[in-house]
Amino acid sequence: MTAHPHQLYAVPFTEADQARLGLAGFSCGDEPWARAAAEWILGPDVLDSVTRRGTIVWLFELADRTVVGFASLGKTRWKWPLPNGTYSNLAYIPMVGLAAAFRGQPSDPDWRYADQIMGHLIDQAAQLAAGWPDDQKWLVLVVAPQNLRAIQFYQRCGFELIPNAGRKDGQHVMKVWLGE
Repeated sequence: MTAHPHQLYAVPFTEADQARLGLAGFSCGDEPWARAAAEWILGPDVLDSVTRRGTIVWLFELADRTVVGFASLGKTRWKWPLPNGTYSNLAYIPMVGLAAAFRGQPSDPDWRYADQIMGHLIDQAAQLAAGWPDDQKWLVLVVAPQNLRAIQFYQRCGFELIPNAGRKDGQHVMKVWLGE
């Protein structure tokens, strides 16, 4: 049986991948948040996050090794529930990016690249949080309030905005439950 032509493969990110992405002109788009995502994966911040914080990063590729996007997952200690709870471990998405050329692709909604990437992240986060206390089985992320397309996508994936939990940098915080 052959793989579906739109199947993405999660490949662990390595430092050598930065040169490959740079040579390919990897870009998530021109919006400020899209530029920030591309700068993160192409710059020193991704390597710092991996080595100092234990973040796991994947590239998402088609069978021909075309990079469609990337995603990252780690643990964070936040006051939970936000904004004034006790410090707890939570699963956290530091950064996720989809190459601009693949936005809304493919046309078959069952194989959308963004959905495949987020599905992978949620599955990996659930595995990470499996042994945690029930009140800590959350996956959180931050998103620019102007990035309405991303907010709507995250909501479609089950995330919800946390009211009154905006960050000092103005970003919104969203959460999805990882428990059963």
